[in-house]
Parts: sequence; C-alpha cells; structure tokens
Amino acid sequence: MRKIIDFLFKNKNSNLDEHQEQVMLKIEHNGCWFAFWGLFIAMTIESLIYGFGEIRILAGEWIIFMCLALYLTVASIKNGIWDRKFKANTTTNLIFSLMAGGFVVVFEFFVIYKRYSDYLLGSFAAGIFTGIFTFILTFVMLEVCTKLYKKKRKQLEQEDETE
Repeated sequence: MRKIIDFLFKNKNSNLDEHQEQVMLKIEHNGCWFAFWGLFIAMTIESLIYGFGEIRILAGEWIIFMCLALYLTVASIKNGIWDRKFKANTTTNLIFSLMAGGFVVVFEFFVIYKRYSDYLLGSFAAGIFTGIFTFILTFVMLEVCTKLYKKKRKQLEQEDETE
C-alpha cells in the first residue's frame, strides 16, 4: 500500500512538455473557476427554491465553496498575487463590496418575501439591513486582504533586490 501511495503522490516527474504543461494549467484554472461559480450559482438557486430553513441541503456545497474560496485567497496572498485585471486598492474594494451588498439586498428580499409574502416592506427592510452588513463585512475583509497582499508583495520585492 505504501508503494502505491508513494507512486501516486511523490512522483514529481511530468510526462508533459512545456506547451502541454501550459495547456494543463489553463484547463485546471478554468475547471477551478467553473467549480467555484457553479457552486455559487447552485447554492443561490437552491436557497431561492428552498430558503434557508433547509440549511442541511446546502451544507456540503457551502463547505466546499468556503474551503475553495479560503484556499484561493490564502494561496494568492501568500504568493503575492492579487488579480490579473483589478488593482488592490480601496476603490476596487469599494466597488466589489457594493456589488456584494447589492446582490444580498435583492437575494435576501426574495428569500424572505417568498416565505412571508404579506410583509413586503419588512422583506425589503431585511434585505437592506443584510445588504448593508454584507457591504461592511466585505469591505473590511477586502481591505485586510489588500494590506496583507501589499505587505507580502513588498517582502517579495525586497527578497528579489537582495539576491
């Protein structure tokens, strides 16, 4: 059994040439993001259909989604990488936090209104409250991640200069 485990996990030699390795990385990249957004969309649709009263229906997907999100965040910051297209700054963080908050306002309104259709104003107020909380939480977390990223980036640049 030990030989099988060693063969499967300790074999560092690649059978791919450089071009194939780049293609494989692109395939893995696309697969990762497909899984991430697929889980997000599936959880959103299931929440709208079932509501949050049946949280056990979403538990497995939620755990996988959060582990994937945490891994991508930690691994990126650890390696001094932010994003290909967006800058790590307060303006970008504000925009994405507003988008997250806006999504939650609409989503929460529909989830609550589905269950309590007689309370239109209450459903809207709950959506607004939850959206504001999501905006604040998202903005704070993005700002913390931005600071960690910039600190790591500076450290990596200093290491490059000393070599």
